[in-house]
Amino acid sequence: GKTFISYYIMEQCLRTDDDGLVVFVAPTKALVYQVWAEVKARFSKSYQGGGKLSGVFTRDHRENVMDCQILVTVPQCLSILLLSAEEDNVQWASRIRHVIFDEVHMLGSGGGEVR
Repeated sequence: GKTFISYYIMEQCLRTDDDGLVVFVAPTKALVYQVWAEVKARFSKSYQGGGKLSGVFTRDHRENVMDCQILVTVPQCLSILLLSAEEDNVQWASRIRHVIFDEVHMLGSGGGEVR
């Protein structure tokens, strides 16, 4: 049930405009890639001006991070984006409408380490 609520939030953001951003935070790279694949399979959208539907940011892979509407990432990479004072990152952060923490009980328990 909780996972479907996440996808509902994503769909609502995609329908609202072309600029809003949902950040999905998963505790492991494996789960990041699983969710990213599901997002790409579940949603589609056409953009004028070069926007992208989804992006991913892990230590090993960075794709469409700054110009997507749904970013799937790990906590450490989200911290990098939020704590940077660079102008691009400040503008990126202002687009955030929702942050979804999946498996939040794993964060900070050693299970949230990037593997």
